[in-house]
Amino acid sequence: MGESMFHRVTDASKVALVHLVAHLRERGFTLFDAQLPTPHLASLGARSIPRAAFLDALDEAVALPRRF
Repeated sequence: MGESMFHRVTDASKVALVHLVAHLRERGFTLFDAQLPTPHLASLGARSIPRAAFLDALDEAVALPRRF
């Protein structure tokens, strides 16, 4: 889950989120839960999925090997 409610520099949260997603992808993460759809997240490629699809994707993601 990611949250970006506070910032000191305009659009710094967008840069941080893009970096975080790249970091997670490098480590094999397949699911990123932002919880609430916003125009900000949509501009970065986020999309909403039905709860059932999320729970299925979560089960699959948790079962994958992870490297922090």
